[in-house]
Amino acid sequence: MKLAIAVVGALSALCAPALAQPAGKDGEVVERARVEVAPAGHPFTQIAVDNPLGDVRVEGYDGQTIRIETHKHAPDEDTLDRLRVSLVPNPDGTVRIATSADQTRESRPVPSSAVRIDLVIRAPRNAKVDASVVSGKLEMEGMDAGGELDAASGPISVKNVSGEVWTHSVSGATSLVQVFGSVDAATVSADVDLDTIGGERLVASVHRGRIAGRRVRVRDVELTTTEGKILLEAEAALHGRFVISSLRGDVELRLHRHGPIIVRGAGTKVDLGAPAHPLPDGWMMSSFGTGDQPAIVEMRSRYGMVQFVAID
Repeated sequence: MKLAIAVVGALSALCAPALAQPAGKDGEVVERARVEVAPAGHPFTQIAVDNPLGDVRVEGYDGQTIRIETHKHAPDEDTLDRLRVSLVPNPDGTVRIATSADQTRESRPVPSSAVRIDLVIRAPRNAKVDASVVSGKLEMEGMDAGGELDAASGPISVKNVSGEVWTHSVSGATSLVQVFGSVDAATVSADVDLDTIGGERLVASVHRGRIAGRRVRVRDVELTTTEGKILLEAEAALHGRFVISSLRGDVELRLHRHGPIIVRGAGTKVDLGAPAHPLPDGWMMSSFGTGDQPAIVEMRSRYGMVQFVAID
């Protein structure tokens, strides 16, 4: 059995023999294979991956080729033969990788839970990544041009990545570690964890779940939840902006300051870390330090507590 790959365009590919192993769990058949694709003149600039059948992991490296490892799982060899991985490169340097399970009139129906294709992709660091999964894990590490990651119920993990990053999930947790560029992370019912984020803008939104961040050095921050806490430890830039709000969750911001800060807060209980005075619109306001270009902080929770701590 061979790795099924459809290739359009001029390229050179080296495909290692597929290894079928009938000794998987519960009698399943497992096949592993590798393929390496070299660019046809134009370097690879963007990789699009669509894998509804399993995990996707994209790793950046210093080479120019794309290396793909596939791990297929099926209940029998006939079903295994129907699992496909297609690769379509374009002359402009973009590549599309997708998985599917062929269906014919003669083939017996197989539940989606009985088949699986996991992909590990090593790609040039400067290629942008657009990838999507359903219930599998989605991971990106060591890339320098950012990307857009989408998952339904699978978790998303981004580590050591530069460039603009967008993540979207329904019920999969999101983790972003060592990301240097603008970030936009959104989930419906899951947590968002942030660690060592640097860039111009950070936006994160959760309907039902927690947002937790530390070592954040971003000029423009906007974090929102409907039902869930927000805990953030960050550094304030001159003329920086922080908008942190929750409908029902508590909000806490610990801010390392390097200049003046003006803080506004509203909630059932508000602690701004310094004497505060009420404003006509019902907000409380406090300030730290004096000078031009203060960082502006706005924190609110309609039914939760608001706490601000300034760290010199």
